Amino acid sequence: MIKIKRQKIVISVITAFITVTCTYGQIKQIGTFTAGGLEDAQKLMKAYITPWANALGTSLSGGWYNTAKVHKTLGFDLMVTLNMGFVPPSDKTFNLDDLDLNLLYDENIAQTAAGKNESGPELRYEYEGYTLASFESPKGTGLDFVPSPMVQIGVGIVKGTALDFRFLPEVKVGNTGNTKLWGLGLKHDIMQWIPVLKKLPVLNIALQGGYTMFTLRNDISFLPEDINVATTLPDEYFDGQRMKLEVQSLTANLLISANLPVVCFYGAVGMASTKTTLGLEGFYPIPTLVNTIPTVNETSAAEVPSIEIQNNEGSPTKPRFNIGLRLKLGVITIHGDYTYANYSNVTAGLGISFR
Repeated sequence: MIKIKRQKIVISVITAFITVTCTYGQIKQIGTFTAGGLEDAQKLMKAYITPWANALGTSLSGGWYNTAKVHKTLGFDLMVTLNMGFVPPSDKTFNLDDLDLNLLYDENIAQTAAGKNESGPELRYEYEGYTLASFESPKGTGLDFVPSPMVQIGVGIVKGTALDFRFLPEVKVGNTGNTKLWGLGLKHDIMQWIPVLKKLPVLNIALQGGYTMFTLRNDISFLPEDINVATTLPDEYFDGQRMKLEVQSLTANLLISANLPVVCFYGAVGMASTKTTLGLEGFYPIPTLVNTIPTVNETSAAEVPSIEIQNNEGSPTKPRFNIGLRLKLGVITIHGDYTYANYSNVTAGLGISFR
């Protein structure tokens, strides 16, 4: 059944996100998740994954600044930061009744990826009176936050403008995957263009924008036996299954800070948007009905197209409000801030700064 191939999308999307922060044991459990039909698979995937996609995008948009003051030409800073995006309680579960599914179920409340580490209701996909797939809605991870550590370098260039570059060196995920992060940002002093403001002591106002790309690649394995379906194909037929997860985050902010000799109070108001894309390679088991028996054969196995979750799906975009504190002890800086938005974020960082 071609309809069922999209259930593999759900499994792989879930696997991609869980791989970042959870054990491979949990991934294997989620690998038994199946869904029936194109529309149902898309709806379930988005309902389950969107909270984590939003939280990860939020964490990637944080940590760009700890002051509105811009470096002089060739001034620079080096920071190590940890951002933590949080999923609100309302997004830890979802209601199956709201999705208008063709699947059958007895209970309607299921966990999202950020929900409790417990199985949800049983879902059943039936075709011509036969059950092709029966499964429990996947467990949550028990984690309602998504961390993103990174290193960031900033350098002053010309006319009150600074260029920022952030990255996370390639890190192995288990034995078969890797993840990395990079981003570019720009900060510009706007007080220099306002005669009334540019002579004020202590106060600094700037515009800031940044783009971050997070990438996860990982080999995966999903076989007919994982959904208890007979097959005429060898396991080798499904070799080459691999996923590539990309999360892009774009943010723009108006910054203001009061820079005292040791302490800097800073804040910002701005916006952020996120785009998540999952690409899959290889062939995946797709059950079809053969003599009343659910079976996977060469005709039913198929490739799966990419999936996209656009800007904060499931949650209307709101302005971001940020407030923070930085201590400067010689060239050493320590800072922390909190961002209030649809999905809140906390940032902590340590660095060095010159000029």
